[in-house]
Amino acid sequence: MNSKIKSIINIIGFYIGWWGCVLGAANDLPYFGPAVMVLFLIVHYYLFVSDIQEIYLVLIIGTIGTITDSLLFLSGSFIYAGAYSNEILIAPMWITAMWAGFASTVNHSMSWLKDKWLLMVICGVVFGPVAFFTGEKFGAIEFHFSALFSVLVIAIVYGTLMPAIYFLNRHLGLDE
Repeated sequence: MNSKIKSIINIIGFYIGWWGCVLGAANDLPYFGPAVMVLFLIVHYYLFVSDIQEIYLVLIIGTIGTITDSLLFLSGSFIYAGAYSNEILIAPMWITAMWAGFASTVNHSMSWLKDKWLLMVICGVVFGPVAFFTGEKFGAIEFHFSALFSVLVIAIVYGTLMPAIYFLNRHLGLDE
């Protein structure tokens, strides 16, 4: 299978999982999206993964993303639909699934970002807030602070995380 077709399958699969997570959480089906994302990851690994390090990347990024979004959650900036409970202030499983799915794009449909460190920061600054505000528009997230403050916080966090993800990818030897 040629690399363009692989990239298209990879990004379409990720977006189907991403939308499953958002729409599932917004419609009281918080485990629907993670189930869709797991199916995507199984197909992804079956078709594309030849290095065990990529599985480590997905596990590490899923963990880092969950911790990061849990800290944002704990800050009181917003509330996630589909949270585990009112007492457990950890980002819900659908957030972890999104991070795991995103990690699977790093060496495939998003590989064009490798070694473009400034562009990684810009993408994080722009698309991090876009993703959050899309989630908010569909009812998966509820913001507690002003839109400007929320954008600034998310932009800083995601502008930092994007290059960190690619740095980790390089550290794991996946940067071809």
